[in-house]
Amino acid sequence: MRIWTASLAAVAVQPLVFAARLAPDHAAWQQALHSVGLVLLSVVVVAAASVLLVGIPGFLLLRKLQRLNWISLALAGFVAGTLPLAVLGWPRRLEGFSAGVNWHGQYVDTYIDGLPTTHAWLMFGEQILLFGLHGVIGALVFYAVWRRSSKHPCQA
Repeated sequence: MRIWTASLAAVAVQPLVFAARLAPDHAAWQQALHSVGLVLLSVVVVAAASVLLVGIPGFLLLRKLQRLNWISLALAGFVAGTLPLAVLGWPRRLEGFSAGVNWHGQYVDTYIDGLPTTHAWLMFGEQILLFGLHGVIGALVFYAVWRRSSKHPCQA
């Protein structure tokens, strides 16, 4: 039961982390945030899948190996947060495709004739770090809730 409570806390914190990440960029945004609910629901769904498929098995493995501490769990959280993006979001060759985006206030090419540019790889690295941040925070919240509930006298 403690693992499920801690897992729910790890998932529940993710919309807050996401909102905090976006707040500096959108603080002065005057448009209505009509799709914010769908975005936050998406964050919860992805976080729940990561916790269930990677986080809980990682936690159980660390516990079995007697390596359960906040550092090892934070590293496992980083892996759980970045694994989906690392597998699915890797910049790959897209034959005949060219694109660019506004990145930190400057227009940059991300693909030229199907080849990812240096900026595409930098953006990928930045996203890996941001997804990893979600994983680390989720893992630390998980660990804090799990530890706190294990010290509670009513819990078995």
